[in-house]
Amino acid sequence: MNILVTGGAGLIGMPLRRALAARGHGVAAIDVTDFGRDDPDLTLMSINDAAALRGLFEDRGITAVAHCGALSGPMMARDEPLKMVEVNINGTALLLEQARLAKATRFVFCSSISVYGDVGEAPIDEATPLQPTSVYGASKVAGEQLIRGYAAQFGLDGVSLRIARVHGPYRRGNCHIGSLIRDAAEGKVTEIPCDPEFRYHYVYVDDVVDAIITALEADRLGHREYNVGSGEVVTMPVLVEQAERVIPSAKALLVPGADDVPDVQASFDISRIAKDLGWRPKHTLAQGMAAQLAAGLAPS
Repeated sequence: MNILVTGGAGLIGMPLRRALAARGHGVAAIDVTDFGRDDPDLTLMSINDAAALRGLFEDRGITAVAHCGALSGPMMARDEPLKMVEVNINGTALLLEQARLAKATRFVFCSSISVYGDVGEAPIDEATPLQPTSVYGASKVAGEQLIRGYAAQFGLDGVSLRIARVHGPYRRGNCHIGSLIRDAAEGKVTEIPCDPEFRYHYVYVDDVVDAIITALEADRLGHREYNVGSGEVVTMPVLVEQAERVIPSAKALLVPGADDVPDVQASFDISRIAKDLGWRPKHTLAQGMAAQLAAGLAPS
């Protein structure tokens, strides 16, 4: 396949590009920035540039899309909801339209656990009602519905991956794991505001990359939506305890506070993607932290 990777300079896009190329796929990567890297294989452009997208699809013979780009969390453009709509919803629609016109065979959309919102103690599976508590979460719901609409009306074979909190070397947004690694290297204590009973669902970026590739290469998709996570649920005291075992010199000070995304989500079922596509995470939280530490925070 000739695969377009959006967000090609980002947390998921960087390792995805390498993994796809290693499997023999053609890769065209786009992003709005290269973060100052010398990255000749990255095209700087916006997913909202319809003419540029059309030219790229034609020039590179794109046959599939891995949409990992756009605004990547509720903390992004928090006070600019119309920007969130323009980039995350309108940009996704433009990508889907170009994929349709190019007769692409597969479209993988990186959605988010944020689509579920504040579920409380109820278990979360793909049938859980979607009740987003942010414009970001709502934009991901809209993207998922566009995937369904293009599949039903035009036969574009798309799938949405509802991904838990991703950690890994290229993450630039707020991430407690990244902060612990960075502060430990500088001999600092990491102060983390939190509710010690609040539960987190993390997944290491390499497992997300594997899930995307699995969805791209699958002969058949059993469903239009799949949860993607580590299968673990941890509180911040547990996360810190594991980090202090894995990361040399890591020290954390937990202080009263709330997470940036305070949705209560007690459990996150990833059994559907295992049953349908055979994907399972390969990293526990501790193994993911060790891999992130070994890779460094932002390798070139």
